[in-house]
Amino acid sequence: MINTSIRERCQSIWQCLCEKTQQSIRTIAKRTGIPKSSVARHQRAIKSRLQYPESHLWETSEGQNWLRLLVFGVIYYFGIKRGIGADSLSEFFHSLRLEKQISCSASALRQLEVQIKEKIIAYGATQSELCKGETPISICVGGDETFFGLPILVAIELASGFIFTETQCENRTYTTWWEQVSGWFDREHWNCRVLVSDGAKALVKLAVSGLGCPSVPDLFHLLYGLSKSMGTAIARQRMQLQKQEHTLQEQVKEKPSSQVTAKILELQTQLKTLETDHQDYQESLHTLSQTVHPFSLKTGESQLGLELPANLQAPLATLARLSQNYAQTTSVAALTRWQQQIPALSNALHAWWLWVMESLEAQTQDSDTQHWVLTYLLPWVYWHQQTEKTRNPQLKQSYQKAREQAHKRLLEAGFTQSLSNIQQQQWIDWAQWMCAKFQRTSSSVEGRNGYLSALHHANRGFTEQSLKVLTIIHNFDLKRSDGTTAAQRLFGKPFPDLFDSIVLNMSELPRPRQSQKTPKSKTLTVHSVPS
Repeated sequence: MINTSIRERCQSIWQCLCEKTQQSIRTIAKRTGIPKSSVARHQRAIKSRLQYPESHLWETSEGQNWLRLLVFGVIYYFGIKRGIGADSLSEFFHSLRLEKQISCSASALRQLEVQIKEKIIAYGATQSELCKGETPISICVGGDETFFGLPILVAIELASGFIFTETQCENRTYTTWWEQVSGWFDREHWNCRVLVSDGAKALVKLAVSGLGCPSVPDLFHLLYGLSKSMGTAIARQRMQLQKQEHTLQEQVKEKPSSQVTAKILELQTQLKTLETDHQDYQESLHTLSQTVHPFSLKTGESQLGLELPANLQAPLATLARLSQNYAQTTSVAALTRWQQQIPALSNALHAWWLWVMESLEAQTQDSDTQHWVLTYLLPWVYWHQQTEKTRNPQLKQSYQKAREQAHKRLLEAGFTQSLSNIQQQQWIDWAQWMCAKFQRTSSSVEGRNGYLSALHHANRGFTEQSLKVLTIIHNFDLKRSDGTTAAQRLFGKPFPDLFDSIVLNMSELPRPRQSQKTPKSKTLTVHSVPS
């Protein structure tokens, strides 16, 4: 009993005191096996801690366990995940009147934060070893850089959101990228199907030479190039015409003039033409976005890579006509890039359909089932996912209409009724997994950039350890609306809760220091000022 921890000693003494408050020190020492001098010292410590009505809760075993959850939870969820400083956390714990129960100083909380980060890194290393399976896992990767002083190279599995690489480097050349990627990529465990990127030469080479997969251009970057050039020029010219019209309208009010009225009519004609061009521009952008899909939005039929170039020519021709009047140099450059990337976009469709056929062959050899999945089930599941993902009202309406049409065809198919509810759900689960693998953008990296920006500002930079900790938290702790983590979605199995593992492996909370002297305030005198 003598070797028990301070917490257990205090709890034993507290239990005895609760049972009979008038027990002597000798009796308590005999019952607990603790020396009398220690009993007296612990009694004084307990008495000093019982300053508030709720203080007795922290002397019980249940109260101490809850206090551990509170302290570790605040440091983990607010200090590490949200970047709130130790000084603010210390102020928070003092406001809860816990300074007599635990060490609430900023330095003590920083030490606890360091210990928690070490436990997180150990957790990540353990789970990474358990993740490796016998068969390779097919993945679609998105690669990009985020910039906080030095570039941070980020490689994410786009369907699941699992981060493979998140490292701060001095440059972003192919050699640097491959040095980071080769640390986790090997063909025994991974089969990379595509790499989606902004088209940087280093990333294109990483896809073709390093990962051995097609390089897919980021559709968002392609559309943004048109918006930045042509869209900005149209908006600027419209604003100028509206400003000129407003000025002339004011002149007419003050002094009517036929010449000014004629100019107003001319400006209004130009504005109508501009509005028509802007409408054609918006419709062309939406058509480009709606065309790069494995299924036709209008018919619901499969769209292979060979069919994509012809389907893109109409909207690109409209944009080419508009580019002659709006930011011609930059607009033509953006359209040229589109034309150059059409073969790569076709390769993205081809790679996904090849993946579908290989996975479907592994699921069933029955030709009727395969035809039903490819013709009826996949289009419905795919447009359902697109409807849930998009936020653009016009695109959402189009996707919703395509989903309803695909659902109607699915219900009318005779093969659908021949399957039991369990069989239907099994195929729906497979279709959801397969449709999620078609990725057109690396927007997950952009989302990660926004999350890191806030933490970079709060922490005034990243260390190698802190960035590694944030990566592990992203993979094994952050959850989507369905309650799954990125690791669970990628590997298809649950993992131990990260925070529970931290609490389980942490030691006791630090006890507050008992100062024997009252701190004296320093008084500034004339004699203390150096001459």
